[in-house]
Amino acid sequence: MLGTRRFGVTAALVLALATAASVAASFDVVTGDAAVALDDLAQLATGLFATAACWWTARRARGPDRAWRVVMGFGMLGWSIGQSLWTWYQLVEERAVPSPSPADAGYLSIVPFAFVALLVIGSHRRSENPDALLDRRSSSARLVLLLDGLIVVGSLFLLTWTTSLGGLVQAGNPSTAAFLVAIAYPLTDLVLLVIVVVLSADRKIVLRPQLRLLGLGLVGLAASDSAFAYLVSIQAPEVPPLANAGFVIGPVLIALAALAPPAQHTAAPARTTKSWQWAYLLMPYVPLLVSTVLVLRRTLIGDLEPLDGVEIACGFTVFVAVILRQLTTIVDNTKLAALLRESEHTLAHQAHHDPLTGLANRSLFESRLESAMVAHHEAGIPFGLLFVDLDDFKSVNDLSGHAQGDAVLEQVARRLQQCIRDTDVVARLGGDEFGVLVKGVEEPEKVAFRILDALGEDISASVGVVVCADPDPEDTAQSVLKRADKAMYEAKRDGGRGLVIHP
Repeated sequence: MLGTRRFGVTAALVLALATAASVAASFDVVTGDAAVALDDLAQLATGLFATAACWWTARRARGPDRAWRVVMGFGMLGWSIGQSLWTWYQLVEERAVPSPSPADAGYLSIVPFAFVALLVIGSHRRSENPDALLDRRSSSARLVLLLDGLIVVGSLFLLTWTTSLGGLVQAGNPSTAAFLVAIAYPLTDLVLLVIVVVLSADRKIVLRPQLRLLGLGLVGLAASDSAFAYLVSIQAPEVPPLANAGFVIGPVLIALAALAPPAQHTAAPARTTKSWQWAYLLMPYVPLLVSTVLVLRRTLIGDLEPLDGVEIACGFTVFVAVILRQLTTIVDNTKLAALLRESEHTLAHQAHHDPLTGLANRSLFESRLESAMVAHHEAGIPFGLLFVDLDDFKSVNDLSGHAQGDAVLEQVARRLQQCIRDTDVVARLGGDEFGVLVKGVEEPEKVAFRILDALGEDISASVGVVVCADPDPEDTAQSVLKRADKAMYEAKRDGGRGLVIHP
C-alpha cells in the first residue's frame, strides 16, 4: 500500500506505460510481428505486475484486507500463466492458438479467485447506521439478491449470445469442450461484473477504493473478452491489438487496487445514497428490457432467423426468475408492512407509558383527565382523581440502592392496577408519584382505601383525593390535579400512611 501522493504518481506512471504499449501496437508505431510481440508481452508484464502487487502489499495488510490480496494474487498468477502459454504459441511456435487450449484454463482460473476476493471485500463492512434498503440480511433479501443476479446475468448472456456469441459458436461447429470454453468467458465475466455492481451499491463497504479499482480491472478484462468474441464471430482476419487493450489496462487496475491507500470514512451525501439506491432497484430491469426487445424483434420479424435452443432456454430461465423475484418481493413487502405496523404500535406505547412500570405516563394521564373533564362538563359524568405519593421513598434508594427502589415501584404499580377497573387509569406521574383516574364513581375515596390496604404495612403512602361529582365551570384538568396534589401533601403532613379528601 502506498501513500496518497505516491499512489497518484504510481498510478499515472503505470497507466501511461500500459496505454503507450497498447497505442504503439495498435496505431502502427510498431508494426508486424513486433506489434504482436509488444502486445503479448505487455499483457504478460501487466499480469505479473498485478500478481506481485497483490502479494507484496498483502505482507503489511491484516484481516479481510490481506485475504483478498492473497486470493487475487493467485487469480492473476493463473491468468498470467494463461497469457504466457498464449505468448508461447504465437511468438515461439508461431501458430494459431487452438481452442480449447491450456491457455484457456489459465485465463479462466482468475474467475473463482476473483469471486472469492469480491466476497471478502463485500464482507468487510461498517456496522453503524444500517441502511433499511440495502442492509436487510433476511433470507428473502438474499434470495432477491440472487434472483437479481440471475436476471442480469441471464439477460446479458442472452444479449451476448444473440449479437455475437451465437454466431461464433454456430460458425465454428465446436466440440462440447470448445462450446463450454466459448460460453465460459462471457458468462463468468457477467457474473463477476454483477457482483461488482451489487457491492458498489452498498455504501458501507470499507475497502471502497480497492473495490472500485478491482471492479474496473475486471471490466477491462471483460471488455476485451467481448471484443475478441465479436471479432471472431464476424470472422475477422486478425484481432487488432486495440481490442486487447483491456488485457493490458485491466491487470494494471487490479495492481493499483492492491497499491491503493485505505480510504478515509466519510458519510455519503443523502442525494448520492439515494442515487445508488435507485440504481440498485433498477439494476435487474435495464438489461432485461434490452434483451426482451431483441427477442421480440427476432420473434416478430419473419426474415430473421428463429430463436435457437440456447436463446429459448435462457429466456425461459430469466422469465421464471422475474416471476419468482416479484413473488418474493410481494411476500417480503407484506412482512415489512406487518413489522412496520408492529413497530408503530410499540413506539406509540413507549411514547405514552412508563418504561419501568408499564403504567401510563404523565402525558397519557393528563390526556385521559382532559377527556374525563369534558365528559363531566358536558354529560355530568362524575369522576375521582387520586394522587398517590410513597412516604420516605428516598431512604429506600439511599439505604438499599436504586435497584431495590425500582423493584418497590414495580410492586406498587402491580398493586395499584389490582385496585381499579379496566375503565380506570393508573399512571406513574414521576419519581414515586402515581395518579389514579376513577371514572363514573361518586365515592372514589373507597378506591383510595383499597389502595392503602393493598400497599399493606410494608409500603407507606399518602393519598390525596378529589371528587368531581357536580360540574363546576371553573374546574379544569390542571386545577383538579393541583387540588389532588395539595390534598396529598396535607396527608403527608399529617404523618403519612393516610388520605385527605379535597372538596
